[in-house]
Amino acid sequence: MISTLRTDPAASPAPLGDHAVATQALAVHRRKYPVLDFAFDQQTRRFLHLEGPCDLFFGSSRERMLENPELWQAALEPFDRAAAASLGQELQQQGRVTRVFQTLGSDSQKRWLRASLLAHEIEGRMLVSGTVVETDHEMEVGMSRTFRLAMEHAREGLAVTDAQGRYVFLNREHVTMFGYESVEELMGQSWRIFYNEEVAQYIEREVFPELIRQRQWRGRLLAKRKDGSLFHEALALSMLPDNGLVCNCQDVTEQVQLSERLSHSETMFRTFLNTLPTGVTIRSVSGEYEFVNRATESFLEGEVVNDPVIGVCLSDSQRFAYWGAADQRVSQSGKTERFDSPLRWGGRDWVLDVEKLALRINSSAITHICTLVNDVTDQRRMEREAQQLSRRRDEYLLMQREFISMVSHEFRTPLTSIHGAHYLLAKKTQGVASGVREDLQRLLGLQERALGTLKELVDQVLLLNRIEHMSAEAALQSVGLAEFVRRIVGSIAGSLSSDRVSLVIELPGDQAVPLVEAQMRAAIENLVSNGLKYSPDTTPVAVKVGIDRESWYLQVSDRGRGIPPQDQEGLFRPFHRASNVGNVPGTGLGLTIIRRVVEAHRGTLNFKSEVGVGTTFTLTFPLVVAPAGMAPVGAADAMPTLPFNPSSGLSS
Repeated sequence: MISTLRTDPAASPAPLGDHAVATQALAVHRRKYPVLDFAFDQQTRRFLHLEGPCDLFFGSSRERMLENPELWQAALEPFDRAAAASLGQELQQQGRVTRVFQTLGSDSQKRWLRASLLAHEIEGRMLVSGTVVETDHEMEVGMSRTFRLAMEHAREGLAVTDAQGRYVFLNREHVTMFGYESVEELMGQSWRIFYNEEVAQYIEREVFPELIRQRQWRGRLLAKRKDGSLFHEALALSMLPDNGLVCNCQDVTEQVQLSERLSHSETMFRTFLNTLPTGVTIRSVSGEYEFVNRATESFLEGEVVNDPVIGVCLSDSQRFAYWGAADQRVSQSGKTERFDSPLRWGGRDWVLDVEKLALRINSSAITHICTLVNDVTDQRRMEREAQQLSRRRDEYLLMQREFISMVSHEFRTPLTSIHGAHYLLAKKTQGVASGVREDLQRLLGLQERALGTLKELVDQVLLLNRIEHMSAEAALQSVGLAEFVRRIVGSIAGSLSSDRVSLVIELPGDQAVPLVEAQMRAAIENLVSNGLKYSPDTTPVAVKVGIDRESWYLQVSDRGRGIPPQDQEGLFRPFHRASNVGNVPGTGLGLTIIRRVVEAHRGTLNFKSEVGVGTTFTLTFPLVVAPAGMAPVGAADAMPTLPFNPSSGLSS
C-alpha cells in the first residue's frame, strides 16, 4: 500500500523471471550502498515504516526514532537542520523533493546523504515515503559544500528561525557580530535575545505585520550584543513557506555615525550660509536652483509674494537675465566672474557686487554655479564721494602751492627794496652826530635782524614748497656720497669765523648712493645750521657719514641747549619751535623740511636730546631703494609720521 521511491542509480532491475538472482543482487547492493526506507504519516507525525541503517546515518537506533520521529533532525548539521524545517511545506506544494545533507552517525563520521521524498494521499491520509542513501557523487556533494561554505563564510550575518522564532541556523559572522563565542549558545534561542524590550515590541508591532503582508522587510534597528552594548544593525527579513524567517544582517554603526557626522556637517554648513549677510545661491548647470540662503530670500522678499519658489523668480525675471548669461559663461570656461549689477528692486535702486564661481561636486566636470551677492550700494556711493573729495583736495593743494609760491616771490620784491633802503640808511648814519648815530645804528640793527628772519622764512617756505612740488617728479641720481657731503659741510664751515664743524667720513672712497641732490643738500644744511645756531660759539658740531649693513647714515651732533621733553612730540610740525630757543631767530620749518626729505628717500629719522647736554640727529637711508612721493603739508602735519627708533626712548 505504501510506495517506496528508489533513487540509487547503481541499482538495476533484475529479470522478472529470475527472482532469486534479483534478490541476491539487491542484498549485495545494499551491503555496499546501505539504503534507509521510510513512510511517514503527516497527520500523526509518526513513522509507519522505517528500515535501514538508522544508527549509521542518524546516530539513533530504529526503536528510538520510532518513539521520537524528530531525532533524525538532531543529527543534521545546523545549516541542514534549518533547511529541513521547510520540507513539509515544499512537499505540499511540489509533491516531490530531493535533498543532499550532512549528518553525524554513531561511528562519529560525517556523511553526505541524499534523501528523496514523495508525497501521497491515500484513504484521506497524507503520507510521505522515501529513501535515504549515502552519496559521494561529486556534483551533488560539491554543489552542497560550495553553497554551505558560501553561507558560512559570508561577510554578512545569516540566520534562519523556525515558525516559533527560534534559531535553527546561524553562520559564523552572525554569531561574532553579536559578541557570542559559538553557534551552540544561540541555537534554539528566540530572536528577542538580540534586542532590548522596546525594540522587540517595535518589531512585533510594526515589522511583523508588514513582513506578513509583503513576505519580506528591510530596515535598521538598534541591536544588542551579548555584553549589553548596542549597535546599528541593517536587517533584511524574508519569510519561509513554513513561516520561519531568513535573517540577513550587517553592523552599520560606522556608516550611521558617518552619516550623522555628514548630516551634522551639512547642518552646520547650511546654518553658516544662512547666517551670512552675503547672498548665496547654488544653481545646477541645467538651470535648477538647489540652494538659496536667507540673505537672498530676505533681499527678494516683497517682490516674490505669490511665487513660493524663489529660483523661478531668479530664472524668469528679466532683471536677472545678465546673471543667467554669466552662469553660462562660467559653466563653459570655469573662470570666476565678478561684476557690479545696478538693479531697481523693492522700490529702490541697488548696486550689487555679484561673483560667479564654478563648482565641481563629485565630478571632474563643472556641475553647479555658486553666486555670491553683496549689497555695495552705500560703498559705491562713498567711493564716488571719496574720489570727488580727492580731486577737490588735489585742486586745493595745487592752489595752495601756487599761492605760496606766488606770495613768497612777491615778498622778495619789497624785501629787496627794504634791504636797499636799509643799506643806504646805514651809509647815511656815518655823517650824523655821534649821539644820534648810535640810536640810528641800534634801530637799524633791529631792522636788519628782522629782515634776515623774514628773508629766511620766505626762503624756507619756498624751499619746502619746492620739495613738495618736486617730490613726485624728482628722479634719483647716483651720487658720490663722500664728496657730496664734503662740499656741503665745507661751504658751511667756510662762512664761519672759527673752525667749529668737524667731519668724519667712514665710507669706501667711491661709494655712490641714490638721492636727489637739492633735497638732501637742504636737509644736511638745516641739520648743521641748527646745531650751530643752538650751540655756544665755542662748541663744535660733529658730522659723521658711514655705512651700516644695507643702509647709509648721516649723524649730526651738537653740545647745545637740547630739546625739552615736552617739546619733542611736536618737533617736526611746521612752525613749531622748542620753548627754550630764547632770542635765537628761526622759522620752525627746518625740521619739517628734513622730515620731508627723509620720507621722500624712504629713510628713518631718530634723535636723542638732553637739555643742557646736546642733541644728536641720525638720518638713515637704504642704499638701493627709490624715493617715495612726498606727502603734502596739511592736516597730516599735526603729528610726526616718521618711524622712530625705540632705542631713542622717544615716542613718535
